[in-house]
Amino acid sequence: MLHTELYKVFYFTAMYRSLSEAAQMLYISQPAISKSIKKLEALTGCTLFIRNSKGVTLTTEGQILYDYVKSAFETLHNGEMMLEKLKKRTEGIVKVGMSNTLCRYFFLPHLEAFHYQYPGIHIQIINRPSPDTLKLLEQGQLDFGIISIPMDKGDLEYIELMTIQDIFVAGRKYDIPDCALPLKKLVSYPLLMMEAENLSRIHIDDYFRANQLSFTPEIEISSMDILIEFAKIGLGIASVIKSFVTEELALGILKEIPISPAIPERTIGIALKKNIPVSLASQSFIAFLKGTRGTSQ
Repeated sequence: MLHTELYKVFYFTAMYRSLSEAAQMLYISQPAISKSIKKLEALTGCTLFIRNSKGVTLTTEGQILYDYVKSAFETLHNGEMMLEKLKKRTEGIVKVGMSNTLCRYFFLPHLEAFHYQYPGIHIQIINRPSPDTLKLLEQGQLDFGIISIPMDKGDLEYIELMTIQDIFVAGRKYDIPDCALPLKKLVSYPLLMMEAENLSRIHIDDYFRANQLSFTPEIEISSMDILIEFAKIGLGIASVIKSFVTEELALGILKEIPISPAIPERTIGIALKKNIPVSLASQSFIAFLKGTRGTSQ
């Protein structure tokens, strides 16, 4: 059994080499200090102090014990100081998972502002497709994940951050009328898609199934960046997220292909485990992202 209070008395007495000063620091009487030391000496079976006219000095055994007790109290003090820093958000670690696409086009624009506000909080980003992100979250390896469609089921909670719109785009090679293109007509073109397990692709697949249509992509790839580049050089019509190609659309490098019926909107949001407290640093980042709700900066 660890006699914490006895070691506390021992620690202050050894540090000040005085029963009276230890009593003042601990706000107890000097006889109570003496009683505690005698009790600790009885428990350890060793004489810990030699009393003299100037106070007390440690015996050889007392010095050995003091070195350990001093280290323990310093460790506890450092732990308390670290908790204080965490509470003040001056230090901390956030473990967040997301796909490469969401990291580049959604998360990174917010990261600079967060780092400026909380420079002592370190961010660990684990880049995985959204299904893998959710698995890591369920295994307790992440504080939270950023995903592109709601997954509020079981022990997972979903906090919506912004709405996104999937569109089809083509490079300058394709001269397609501005009027809405029937979905049946769209499938006659070479289609560029994210790979099958990607949540963006799953959303598009569900959209086609809802309209009793199927398709075979010309190209499938795991990177939306490369998908966009393929569309630019005219390899086909690509399925992308509109807010991620605003610059290309504005410059005319890519053209949005209106289709009928329109693709349903979806959302980007935070996925986290229900009833499991996240770190103070993660709470700060989640609150920060919620404060930017609806913006992509």
